[in-house]
Amino acid sequence: MKIIWIDGTFGSGKTAVANVVAKKMRNSYLLEFDALQMKYKPTSIFDLFGERYPESKKYLIDGLIKEMLKIIQEGSYDYLIIPIALINDDCNERLVNSFANIENYHFILTAANEILYQRIHTQEKRDVDLAETYMSNAIMYLNNHYSDALRIDTSDMNIDNVAEEIVKVIVG
Repeated sequence: MKIIWIDGTFGSGKTAVANVVAKKMRNSYLLEFDALQMKYKPTSIFDLFGERYPESKKYLIDGLIKEMLKIIQEGSYDYLIIPIALINDDCNERLVNSFANIENYHFILTAANEILYQRIHTQEKRDVDLAETYMSNAIMYLNNHYSDALRIDTSDMNIDNVAEEIVKVIVG
């Protein structure tokens, strides 16, 4: 089992790229963090009324860990692909560091700020206010952490090209 983290801030293309990577990688499982928000519910008042950013919600991170462990223990897949913004210390410690004993690849998708803002304003079903509120903190966190991650500037790339670059790194 190999874990493939597809990381980045709003508008970087994490989910779209992860979907293409999952189609290109045989025997892979796409675990979409965003989808867990429908499955897992708040376990405390703080979770219900705390920060708006999903990756800052303990119950969602707990749910992701539970889902990851279930898939890993099942042993049916070669690749676990997870599009997620790992932009706080809790995500770093509980996800990246906790699963460091499993072979993993960490990709951070980046783009010029004006392109990120343009993308978030043109995406359907995007909480623009949420994205704009957390954008600068997310960029700063990603710039100051994960020195071993492979960064891909998606500014002038289409989704297929980004996915091909990721697949090339993983399978050679």
